[in-house]
Amino acid sequence: MVRTQNLLILLLALVVLAAVSAIAGLIDYNVAREAGSPVSTAIGRGSFVFFSAMTLFLALLPVLVPAVT
Repeated sequence: MVRTQNLLILLLALVVLAAVSAIAGLIDYNVAREAGSPVSTAIGRGSFVFFSAMTLFLALLPVLVPAVT
């Protein structure tokens, strides 16, 4: 039972962190578009921010999950 609960908390943490990363990517996409960048460049910048934030969150995940459980 405890093992299942830990897996569910890990999955929930991954989903929340992916959502936060996606929001950061969308914000950067909008900033790039407001600055006058073409769509392809803005998509590149937004995806770079998304993957950078997701990498940071995955690196912090071993610290965050034990603090929650």
